[in-house]
Amino acid sequence: MMDCFSLRTHIFIVMQADAKTNRFRERVVKKGGLWRDIYGIDEKKVASMIRDDKIDILVELTGHTANNKLGAMACRPAPVQVTWIGYPNTTGLPTIDYRITDSLADPPGTKQKHVEELVQLPECFLCYTPSSEAGLVSPTPALSNGFITFGSFNNLAKITPKVLQVWARILCAVPNSRLVVKCKPFCCDSVRQKFLTTLEQLGLESLRVDLLPLILLNHDHMQAYSLMDISLDTFPYAGTTTTCESLYMGVPCVTMAGSVHAHNVGVSLLSKVGLGHLIAKNEDEYVQLALQLASDVTALQNLRASLRDLMSKSPVCDGQNFISGLEATYRGMWHRYCKGDVPSSRYMEMLKKEGVPEGVTNETSKPERVTMSKDTFSVSVESNGFNQAPLSTPNLTTSEDNE
Repeated sequence: MMDCFSLRTHIFIVMQADAKTNRFRERVVKKGGLWRDIYGIDEKKVASMIRDDKIDILVELTGHTANNKLGAMACRPAPVQVTWIGYPNTTGLPTIDYRITDSLADPPGTKQKHVEELVQLPECFLCYTPSSEAGLVSPTPALSNGFITFGSFNNLAKITPKVLQVWARILCAVPNSRLVVKCKPFCCDSVRQKFLTTLEQLGLESLRVDLLPLILLNHDHMQAYSLMDISLDTFPYAGTTTTCESLYMGVPCVTMAGSVHAHNVGVSLLSKVGLGHLIAKNEDEYVQLALQLASDVTALQNLRASLRDLMSKSPVCDGQNFISGLEATYRGMWHRYCKGDVPSSRYMEMLKKEGVPEGVTNETSKPERVTMSKDTFSVSVESNGFNQAPLSTPNLTTSEDNE
């Protein structure tokens, strides 16, 4: 996508540099962008750097995840401030003007609290660039196995007891079916055992469950999707990257619609890929959709054979069109600023009138929603008990872990 971007870009990187980060840095600099490494730097100093660089629109991508710089955003170093993609909720900072989303992830009439004004991109709120190391799509494994394998590669924190109850219902209803789950904490014996014990208490034998730890090589990680026939999304915190990967590797995903952004990411992704029929309205429908998919291996194989093409040609993977919409959205924000229309300023004035102390937000008053067209300028999850790291090991959640 970087190659499609025409606006001048300054990148403020908040993570320790690695090989992948360095490659991205080279692309940014090659395109004429400016790269600032702010990992470990005090927020006030970061805010000063942003002011010195004369940033017009400051977009933060981490929200309340590890190593974030929301403290810098609170200093209001840029005329227009935006939050996007790294955290599926409000930042709670009245100094941030907008939160970028779409009409499916945050449907009209959403009751989710937010201090930012919601701005909807024309299509999906994100764009997925498939890994060049993904490899080929394999046949659905049920053809050779003789049984259906369900799976999930989501963050363990998203796999709540309620999710496991629903998954167990599905597995128990499909004879000889198996479940494969992959996530980082499964390198720990106690975490694996607790996970299996919970499933056994729900009636699912541990012998029918395969638990995989982190896979370091990207090619091997992507090819691990060849182990599953059907991907089961988590709720109320749906997958993001994992759902995109699953679809690109030919594995259909069953998801469930909800009332908040975190619940509706799968709704947005599946709708744009043409798999709206795999979106459930409730738990019972979620189970029925999974059972329906599992009942026809031939149909599963046909879908698997066509899914990468569907994904690649969908708005989810259309980088050039996505960037056009995003740039129009940014220009719309700037156009409004130049006219004196600044959402955060209005919100702060409203708080003062209501007698709310500065820095304290009032959740009962919510900004409006704006839909940005590319053709116009008018424009926290509870612990589930499984992921209990030793006291000596910090259990930090990064934006990457939220997938």
